[in-house]
Amino acid sequence: MMSKKYKMLLSINNGDEGFELPVLPEEIEVKENGDNKTYDVINLGEVNVINIPKLTEISFKSYFPTNKGPYVSTKKLFKPHVYMNKLKEWRKNIEKIRFIFIGTTFEINDLFSIESIKFTEKGGEVGDIYYSIELKRYRPYYAKKAIIQETQNGVVIDNYNTQLRPNDTVKVRTHTVVEGDTLWHIAKKYLGDGNRYKEIAEINNISNPDLIFPGQVFNIP
Repeated sequence: MMSKKYKMLLSINNGDEGFELPVLPEEIEVKENGDNKTYDVINLGEVNVINIPKLTEISFKSYFPTNKGPYVSTKKLFKPHVYMNKLKEWRKNIEKIRFIFIGTTFEINDLFSIESIKFTEKGGEVGDIYYSIELKRYRPYYAKKAIIQETQNGVVIDNYNTQLRPNDTVKVRTHTVVEGDTLWHIAKKYLGDGNRYKEIAEINNISNPDLIFPGQVFNIP
């Protein structure tokens, strides 16, 4: 069994909505598959083409208990259906999930999608809901923008490659909030003007710019 110094949290909207898993899984599986390909080349033989690794996949299983006991690692315990309904709602709404795993040497704090989730009840354990879940790391991307101009002879597409496409490499600046941070100071540091804090709030869906917490990770425009 995992030590209680471990914590696992799931949330959306930069931590405004979420919960800590009440019963820690006995194990989590982290898959980081490669996407390398091999080819046979005349007069050279087999060659290996190294590609960018596939998105990290994480899976684990545990249960949401009806009653609080020594196996519960959280201070606040919700009813099992509350956890279950929240996960189903997030998946239905195609939410990006922040998965945080806090341990001793191995930690995760990143965005994921819910790829699959399964709920079951076992005989003799009335009310407890067992679950298994699979997550896949979310990688931000941007759509290609096309500006369409009409002419007398038809349609001309201008500035077709002005923005990144989903398949292009995207470098995203992020900032992890520490004690004492404010959006104004973060905007001053990265954008050169503290009054641009609203831009950071907008792209990170921050409803209250005065309410941020250590550990939150913000994308920087």
